[in-house]
Amino acid sequence: MSVISLEREAATSLVRRYGLTPADLVLEIGSGTGSFLKALQSLGVRVLGAEPDMWSMAQAWTTGVDTLSVHFTTGAAEYIREKYGLVKLLVARNVKPGTEEFAALVAASSRCLAADGAIAILGAGANAVVEVRPDVPARRAA
Repeated sequence: MSVISLEREAATSLVRRYGLTPADLVLEIGSGTGSFLKALQSLGVRVLGAEPDMWSMAQAWTTGVDTLSVHFTTGAAEYIREKYGLVKLLVARNVKPGTEEFAALVAASSRCLAADGAIAILGAGANAVVEVRPDVPARRAA
């Protein structure tokens, strides 16, 4: 099975699992050239990538995948919330649960994740999805 087929299969699974619609925003951290987001986008989901490597970000843009050249921090998460709206699903494919990087990801995600949103850590193997549903703090009315 090709990488494109595997990405399409994983994207289809996430759309079903989370009931994603065209109104929902999926954010991928470390999105690279955007190939996984392109698979989600082809299923009608709004997507956004966060990729610190400028070359990879530019490649994503050339394929039509909106991508920010940023490290995912609380500041970046707040910018995403203000500019793009709340995130229904945050996807990370290269983060190991229990690490400092994972803790930072969860902390920053609380700044942009919808109240019914989730974080999906994707990996290889039978149990390929680790789901996190952080307790998003209530936001004060502006």
